Amino acid sequence: MSPQSYSINGLRAVAALVLLSSVPLTAAERTLAPVTVRDRLWAWSHDASFDWPAHEAGALPARNRMTPVEGAVYLGVPNVMFIQYQGIPTPPFEQYYTPFKAMKQVYWTLTNNDNRTHEPGAETEHVYQLAAANPNITGLLLDDFLIGPMDVESDSHWLAANNPAFPVTLSMSLPQRILVDSVQLTQSAWIDGGYLTGKFAVDVSSDGTAWTKLVSGEMPHTPGAATTLSFPAQEVTDLRVRVLSSLDTHNPLSCGLKGLLLFNKSQPISLGGTQFTATSEFRGHEAARLTTFKAGEAGRAKVFTSQVSPRALAKEKQRMQAINGRKLDLAAVVYSHQLDEGIVPILKDVDVLLFWTWKSSDLKDLETNFRRLREILPGKRVMLGAYLWDFSNSQLMPRELMQKQSETGLAWLKAGEIEGMIFLGSNIMDKNLQTVQWTQEWISRVGNEELK
Repeated sequence: MSPQSYSINGLRAVAALVLLSSVPLTAAERTLAPVTVRDRLWAWSHDASFDWPAHEAGALPARNRMTPVEGAVYLGVPNVMFIQYQGIPTPPFEQYYTPFKAMKQVYWTLTNNDNRTHEPGAETEHVYQLAAANPNITGLLLDDFLIGPMDVESDSHWLAANNPAFPVTLSMSLPQRILVDSVQLTQSAWIDGGYLTGKFAVDVSSDGTAWTKLVSGEMPHTPGAATTLSFPAQEVTDLRVRVLSSLDTHNPLSCGLKGLLLFNKSQPISLGGTQFTATSEFRGHEAARLTTFKAGEAGRAKVFTSQVSPRALAKEKQRMQAINGRKLDLAAVVYSHQLDEGIVPILKDVDVLLFWTWKSSDLKDLETNFRRLREILPGKRVMLGAYLWDFSNSQLMPRELMQKQSETGLAWLKAGEIEGMIFLGSNIMDKNLQTVQWTQEWISRVGNEELK
């Protein structure tokens, strides 16, 4: 079948789905209409041009030709979560979105997923315009939002790149406003003695925009030595260190820090959820590693950061409340291997947790991990993600594990413990995989069951 005829058939199927499940209801009908299992099922999707790396490695057969909406229709679900990935599609999105209008609900990517820390840019404006024009967009999502856990040495360094342009600025964005009266900087202790910070200045801000210079100085020439600077107590959301010079006497003529701590009345302030960034970073020694530093401690620690800083996310959350007077959900992916107290402040403004088990071997602990999620993030709404392909082993998802994901999710859905299930994804649904066929049949069998 040619791609052209496949697309036409897919759109015919979309029309059938519209007639069966997506015809708008009056207010009275909506009150009386029963909610079914199918109403709470979602298809995870990317652009049809995207093929999983497993295909390139020869593990997955054929190339993907299925579009996001065709994938949802083929699986038999009325809702789509669409992930803008690797810059596709590019804004404006209006024409691209046309087939999505047939869906009951759509979650659209808030900011392009590129698996690195960044701030929402001009592209986000196009997302808001799209949501304003399409009432079936009920939420915006962040795929792979959490970065970590990074198992790193607790005295890991931030190092600037070799021979950077000075000043080099190291910035930290706190998840909430705090009171600070001193800062402690610990000099780099790199193995070859380089990357030593020289003169510096410390600035603070209460809004991330207007900055006030508080103190300045010069770091000790001794690797690992600390210096503490005190100042009148300040309420801050952001702090930055501008490194003005290097103490290196030969290349790389760079700078770095082994640690950065904040204090209030001599008490160290927790930096959980803090976003570290720098204008220059040496690969493998990014600024985010400073979150692991604790004075006087050695060993290893787990640290989490996020693609979008908690402070920037809070601003986006405020904007999401004003889309044509309706509230949009903010959803983010959380994996079972990320269940740690360190993620709590990062996810403060997230409404819906999209909970996934990456390693198929961890599905034996699905119930335990779900309870752990509920324990550390009580009150958050949850949708359960289910993989149709075992990406952790680049092989077909065993049928018994697919059944476990589906049946466990169905029980939680009926008990009101989760509000939806997501099947990943549209880009493997046209590869004649037994797991996809089993799931399609399972949905056909349970989809019309009513939920209380």
